[in-house]
This record gives sequence, C-alpha cells and structure tokens, in this order.
Amino acid sequence: MVNYSFIKPRAKPLLSAFSKIWISFIFFISFLLVSFGVFLLFKINYYNKNRKIITNERIALEQKIDKKDAYIEYLLRQKSLGEEVYARNILLKDSMKNLFDLVPDKITLNRVIIKKDSLIMYGRTPTKDTFNFLLSAPLKSIFSTSNTMFYLTKKGWYNFVSTNQITTTDGFSE
Repeated sequence: MVNYSFIKPRAKPLLSAFSKIWISFIFFISFLLVSFGVFLLFKINYYNKNRKIITNERIALEQKIDKKDAYIEYLLRQKSLGEEVYARNILLKDSMKNLFDLVPDKITLNRVIIKKDSLIMYGRTPTKDTFNFLLSAPLKSIFSTSNTMFYLTKKGWYNFVSTNQITTTDGFSE
C-alpha cells in the first residue's frame, strides 16, 4: 500500500465545529422567537381579557354616573320645588300677617280658610256696623266679590261668615 500522506488519516466529521456553532445558534434564535411568539400570544390574550373587564367596568361606571346624574337632577328639582314652596309660604305668611293686621281688635276671628282665589272668615263682631266699617270695606277693596252673613248670638253679638273671592289670578297662593 502506498501512502501519499505524511499524516495518518482521520475521520472527517459530517459537520464542522463552525457549522455546529451556526446550527446551534440558529436553533437557539428559533427557540427564542417561538418563545417570544408564545409569550406575545399569552400577553395578547391577557390584555384582551383585561380590556373586556375594563370595558365592562367602564360601562358599569357610566351607568352609575347616569344614575347619579339623574339623582342630582331629581335633587335639583326637589330643591327648586322646596324653594318655591318656601317662597309661597313666606308670601302666605305675609298675607296672613297682613290679614290679621287688617282685622280690628273689636272683631274676633274663629276660623280662616284661605284658598287660591278665595278667603272665608268665621268670627264674632259686636255689631254689623262695626264689621261693615272696620273690616268689610278693606276686604271689598282687595277682593272682587265679598258676601257676609250675620247670625245673632244669645249674648247680643253677631257671628259672621264672610266669603270673599278674587276673579284675577293675582290672589293668594295655595
């Protein structure tokens, strides 16, 4: 056998060390890319679930806000109604004060009924003339119609029922 080489032949590997490094590097990079892709899929799924939860929470909060807005609107209406009632009560109080200031000391009122457009007074007066001069004249200047009925009592005084009506809408408030 003739030997043409100065060294002993060695078995040549199928892949060189350099090729093995490149192939392992490619597998490592592929593994990282696949791992990153799976990681991204999990994160996308996680964020989609969170987005749905947050969207539902937002919808619930918007509904709560709408309810609170409706309640605030209700409270504002109640406040304005309360202020209106308060203003009417002040007006009624002033009207009552003016009415009682209008009644002279000689005349006693037993009952007063005030409606939107009428005033009914029940009371006692010493004479018809006292009532007519001291109370009837001011009532006729305020009201459109004024009617009074007198009833003689056993003590000589007169019980009266005075019905007064206003035909305009500038009358008393309820």
